Amino acid sequence: MKLRKIMAGVVATSIAATMAVAASAENTAFLMYVAGGWSFSCFDYTGHAEDSDGTIKEWNATTVDVSKDGTYTVAISDLQRSGIDEESGDEIMYAPVCEGAVVFNVDIDGLADALGVATKDVDDLKTGADKMNYAKEKGINVTDVKITQVKDGETTEVAVDSSKILFGDIEGNGKLRIELYNEYGDTKADPSVNLSDIYFNESLSVTFTITGIDAILGTGEEPTDEPTDEPTDEPTDEPTDAPTTGDSTKPSTDTGVEGIAAVAAVAVLAAGAVVVAKKRK
Repeated sequence: MKLRKIMAGVVATSIAATMAVAASAENTAFLMYVAGGWSFSCFDYTGHAEDSDGTIKEWNATTVDVSKDGTYTVAISDLQRSGIDEESGDEIMYAPVCEGAVVFNVDIDGLADALGVATKDVDDLKTGADKMNYAKEKGINVTDVKITQVKDGETTEVAVDSSKILFGDIEGNGKLRIELYNEYGDTKADPSVNLSDIYFNESLSVTFTITGIDAILGTGEEPTDEPTDEPTDEPTDEPTDAPTTGDSTKPSTDTGVEGIAAVAAVAVLAAGAVVVAKKRK
């Protein structure tokens, strides 16, 4: 199949937008993916990588800040890699077809450290399951994992067995990882996905729900004791048709909108009470 040239400007714009979003996040979650045969790989959310053989890979990373309980989606799209055009012999960028997986994880920067589930200094946690149970004991849980892929405009879901997913500080680096499959990890022996089901050339996304963060960090909505239906104005026994001065309907020549009338005060000697006319727009 002959390769087509891709406009580099579009790729550069996508990368710049992705980096801007990622830079503002505290606990950035991103999709880490390596296709079968290493035909494509992305290990972070920079949107650019260069292999030792000079192959350039670019992608758009959809990232999200995970700092409280919720449902989140991370994705990669607009995948490009360098290659040689079969007709001209020129080096070009093209969209590869990705099949299977060597690595398929969601990593969340710094979240294991923030939640107190880091495993670096916990000696008795040897396996991925041990590290996941450690996170669960602290109250962290990951559920409702959904994988979606797009190939040639057609969207399909990849079946996932959530009972086989590992999560926690799997590598002991302070990140919280959701490991779907890792050829170099414990999920190699019992994957949560059928690798032959992964087949895309446009995008791959993972949606997941994480809980326990609010309880540990106190990041949920705080209750308030103040009523929300209290009147904002002090009650008054004075009549509502108190006289006012000024023309509140006169348009402003500077802004083109109606001006605001001055507050009028009328002193009334009635049992020492002072009637103040309310300010009206």
